[in-house]
Amino acid sequence: MKFVVLTDTHFVPRGSRLYGLDPAERLAIAVEKINATHRDISFVIVTGDLAHWGEAAAYASLAGVLAGLDAPTILMMGNHDKRDAFRMQFPGADRDAHGFVQGVHAFDAATIVTLDTLNEDMPDHAGLLCAARLDFLSRALNSAPDDRPLLLFQHHPPFDTGLRYMDTIKLANGDAEWEVIARTRKPDYLFMGHLHRPIAGTWRGIPFHIQRALTHQVAFDFETEGYIPGTHELPDYALVNVAHGNIVIHQCSFLYGGPVFSLHDPGNLESPKPDVTEDSKG
Repeated sequence: MKFVVLTDTHFVPRGSRLYGLDPAERLAIAVEKINATHRDISFVIVTGDLAHWGEAAAYASLAGVLAGLDAPTILMMGNHDKRDAFRMQFPGADRDAHGFVQGVHAFDAATIVTLDTLNEDMPDHAGLLCAARLDFLSRALNSAPDDRPLLLFQHHPPFDTGLRYMDTIKLANGDAEWEVIARTRKPDYLFMGHLHRPIAGTWRGIPFHIQRALTHQVAFDFETEGYIPGTHELPDYALVNVAHGNIVIHQCSFLYGGPVFSLHDPGNLESPKPDVTEDSKG
């Protein structure tokens, strides 16, 4: 099974820009690339912060762009989202018994569990798993088949990464999530967004992947605190391949416009060359 991961699309109403960028334009380019390149994927999952301010018009714009995808979509909530406005445009999205946007998707190759970590009652953007959502997680992990990988998706990381401001708005009760996992089953992989940076590692023995944002990025900066340092680094999406119990993740830079050339051709050893200034040579 193959699928694509996108995150932090931060849509605004059609025709608007955010931090100088047009989220709709960026997603449209990604959709075109995904349709042309990955015809064998099972779905595209977007791991939260679908809209920046949570307006109905932003979700309408998002729905219009996603309609161009050839593959089905799984959409999740992030700290910038609003559930009611989201459901107006996406009534068929995952919905548990308590109205949270989370679900379990069973495939032959893997089980996909999505969590809703949005805390609409708090303005600070930290995530939360309330008692109902922790119970959903427990039941999902307990009921997942043992004969295939279990992949867990959530917007907020439950741990610190060293990005000072972002660590203040992680999942507020990560220890409670871990307690559920410890008494049920460890996911084989954990996928997240929120941080707008590509980060990988392990959390309590669980390998994780944090996907780079579609729009504005968070700077590679471990010193700044008090605000989020932003950049316009180029985005990408992840292509995930689950086969024979193995999980392989490729980062695809869909806005790259440079050359593609043979590394075996001796004529390419000198050209194309990067633009290196005298100051950077030393």
